Amino acid sequence: MTDPQAALKAHCEARLNREAAVHTAGHQNVHARRYLLPRKGRGPIEVAIIIKPDSILQIWSETNGVDLSKVAGIKHRKRPGSETYMTKNARGDILYGRHSALKTLDRLHRGDAVRFVPETIGEVDRILDVLAHGSVP
Repeated sequence: MTDPQAALKAHCEARLNREAAVHTAGHQNVHARRYLLPRKGRGPIEVAIIIKPDSILQIWSETNGVDLSKVAGIKHRKRPGSETYMTKNARGDILYGRHSALKTLDRLHRGDAVRFVPETIGEVDRILDVLAHGSVP
């Protein structure tokens, strides 16, 4: 089976490989990449991308200092930190509530986050630009 989003994932990963540092947690084998993206005027922001074959690209980021009004029109969902470890399965086991690749990150593990689902290379670039610049014009 071919991955219809392969070019989108490759573009996002290549850009982050150029502009960001690999997070101290490292990358996950096939499913995810974890980064620290430098931000203008602030410390780096944690970013994780989900690139599992035959799935949609997801870009996860902490929300601290990110002006989400600058990504209006791009599919995204705010994910409050309070959602982690709040759901139970049928056996009563507590579930994490986010993608497991985020568990090893310092702030994205339990902090307020946003999950983007870009559909074009232009949207990927716009998201990464906003994350790198935060609220700075």
